[in-house]
Amino acid sequence: MDTIGLNEPQGAPAAPLFPPTYRLGLLCLLIGVVGALAALMFDFLVDQGQRWLLEGLGGFKPPSSGELVPMVVIPEGWARLWLPVVTTLGGLISGLLVYFLAPEAEGHGTDAAVSAYHHHGGRVRGRIPFVKGLASAVTLGSGGVAGREGPTAQIAVGLSSVIAKGLVLRGQERRILMLAAMAAGLAAIFQAPLGMAIFAVEILYSGMVFESEALIYTVISATTAYAIYGFFVGWTPIFAIPTGLAFHKPLALLGFAALGVLAGVLGAILPSLFYGVRELFRRLPGPPHWKPALGGFLVGLLALAVPELLGAGYGWVELALAGRLPWATLLLLLLLKGPAMSLTIGSGGSGGVFGPTVVLGAMLGAAVGMGVQQVLPAVGTAPAAFVVVGMAAVFAGAARTPLSTLIMTAEMTGGYGLIVPAMLANVLAFAVQRSLTAGRRHPTLYESQVDGPEESPVHRGVFVRRALEMLEGGRLKRSELTLPRLTSLLEYGDPIPVTRDGHGFLITVELEEGSPLAGETVATGLGTVAGLTAVAVLRGDEMTVPRGPTCLEAGDQIVAVATPEAHRELREKAVAPGSVPEETLSDRRTSP
Repeated sequence: MDTIGLNEPQGAPAAPLFPPTYRLGLLCLLIGVVGALAALMFDFLVDQGQRWLLEGLGGFKPPSSGELVPMVVIPEGWARLWLPVVTTLGGLISGLLVYFLAPEAEGHGTDAAVSAYHHHGGRVRGRIPFVKGLASAVTLGSGGVAGREGPTAQIAVGLSSVIAKGLVLRGQERRILMLAAMAAGLAAIFQAPLGMAIFAVEILYSGMVFESEALIYTVISATTAYAIYGFFVGWTPIFAIPTGLAFHKPLALLGFAALGVLAGVLGAILPSLFYGVRELFRRLPGPPHWKPALGGFLVGLLALAVPELLGAGYGWVELALAGRLPWATLLLLLLLKGPAMSLTIGSGGSGGVFGPTVVLGAMLGAAVGMGVQQVLPAVGTAPAAFVVVGMAAVFAGAARTPLSTLIMTAEMTGGYGLIVPAMLANVLAFAVQRSLTAGRRHPTLYESQVDGPEESPVHRGVFVRRALEMLEGGRLKRSELTLPRLTSLLEYGDPIPVTRDGHGFLITVELEEGSPLAGETVATGLGTVAGLTAVAVLRGDEMTVPRGPTCLEAGDQIVAVATPEAHRELREKAVAPGSVPEETLSDRRTSP
């Protein structure tokens, strides 16, 4: 993030010849084109990978979505033994590509894009799109249980970073372009422009907060990408649902409410399962590039008994919508899809979590729909309606994106008549999932999400600068240093940079009992520390703007702007003689 110095003159800038809003809008049109082309190319790579690996070598052809009569070829007898060979080979190739060329391409790409927004200013290494595309195509083409959305998002975001670097974009413009790229790639590959435009600004946070100022730009890029992608592949929704599928009977809301609660429970289980498997693989000895091969081998063993597990699984959702999926297959997919996804991606494989999670939701919805049909036949709602709502509800809970998931599922299926029950199920899933995962280390499927803007490094500097401006202007009363408190902001991580040269950081230090600074004034105690500017003295619930004669006491919390060296010196003076001060920013910079 671009930051300003405390005493930097802020003169009125000259009016730009071309307003930034229009410039960004035009760039988002370009990003929409790039996102569509990236999705088309990635589709081609995955299809070729599946043709040569899963179908050619493994002899397994999973059903495709959007077909009225999906074609399925499942190997029988000894021929199934090729399945673990193919999945292991795919994991090995993917692992070698990722760990030797771009370790950041590991795992599910959407989370990497969210991390790039919060922690790296929207910057992604130029090689990432290419490595991610190849590694994910091999993972998916060999039957890995993963989706196309994560890789597509990371590929598009990587390309946007290359463009932003070439155009020397900085700060918010670069980050908005990154979100526009994510929306473009996802809108193309899922043919859901509005849902993915909202998803790109909703996925950043887990607490029902949106990056609303970027929405107009994600809409522009998503619409452009959808139009170009549709020109080449057509406009039919990904899933074909029965005609006339709509909500007509209020009594059916009881069934949809039950589905929402169960979706919230499943959405709470998935993050723990996924990241638990990932941590297990990280603790395993041996080189990391072999671990995706092990994950692929374990998935292949599961596929010996249940080959329907392999791939994203959209074709099986199509069969569930048509009411042609056997109970046994449905329950096996519901039980094993989550662990198989965790093995594929958690081991270091490259793919997305959206596709498998949607399949899980569809299977849960089908099971609940069939149960409602048996227990409450008066409801008269087809199980296919529950399949569509379940697709939305499980991901809405697991990813905490209830609004965008509602819209994207309607676009992906054409099931706009099910908006009302999907709204109910999504909200319940979100509420149940959030309550069940409170306090967990990994509450959602996207570990790079933060609860709100105040927890994002991108926005922390903005909040701090506003507080500093209020302090300097004398407009901040003692009880007003809240939402967010400067000290609370500093608790989230490293000291916050607040100067353009990168040498000034906002820090906080508490004066301990016995500190030589206790009893000194700001002038005699802090004024002797070179590179330090005191901003505030916090004493209990009171805040004092430090002046020269302000007296310091033990227990005071000093908020200051300091260089790393000044931070170290202040920390040494804040403790009693003979005590060891805590690690400072300077220590972190110089430690190996």
